[in-house]
Amino acid sequence: MSANIKKTKPAPVFQRTNIVIILVACVIICIGFALMAGGSTTKSTFSADIFSHRRIVVAPLICLIGYIMVIVGILFRK
Repeated sequence: MSANIKKTKPAPVFQRTNIVIILVACVIICIGFALMAGGSTTKSTFSADIFSHRRIVVAPLICLIGYIMVIVGILFRK
């Protein structure tokens, strides 16, 4: 009875397209975090650059887009 059972390989969870989308999203998230990086304020000096438009608005928005792309990459089916 066991001789008639064919062993088949299980289908992969992620296709090549999914992996590419997730890798691109990870790069976008890293770019967002790099845009948030920069100088800081110390006890002796105050740097107003920590309140720049790039750090408060642009970088978190780019990270959010990257995280949404990760979700799309996970859920994407052909």
